[in-house]
Amino acid sequence: MGNWILASVLVAMPLPFLFWLGICPLLVERRLRRVGIEVPGTCRTVGVSEDRYWTSFEFSTADGTRILYMSPLSDGAWATPGERVAMVYDPANPWRRARSRSQLATRSEAWTVVWQIAAVELFMLVMVWLVTL
Repeated sequence: MGNWILASVLVAMPLPFLFWLGICPLLVERRLRRVGIEVPGTCRTVGVSEDRYWTSFEFSTADGTRILYMSPLSDGAWATPGERVAMVYDPANPWRRARSRSQLATRSEAWTVVWQIAAVELFMLVMVWLVTL
């Protein structure tokens, strides 16, 4: 009985990471491609953290609400400070769901997370299967 509890914990452990770091960002990007509104924006700053870049943008929604958006960490900066960029936002939640057009045009790093965590999950399932034989 104790082995099955441990096995269940090992198999379930990667699932929250798969959801929050892989599936959620992909669903946001999908929604933005479907219902997003494109507006002009401006790159405010670019920062570096552990050799990864974040970029902050400022734009206004169709009703005039000013939004400040900071991109997730990525391999490179999405723009340079002062550069005008096209921003896409979700009208239902613009302060949480926005991306620059260039971010939406590239392959999301979330796919890498999905495949890496899926590999970990497969490894865990095989290990549990081997131990319970």
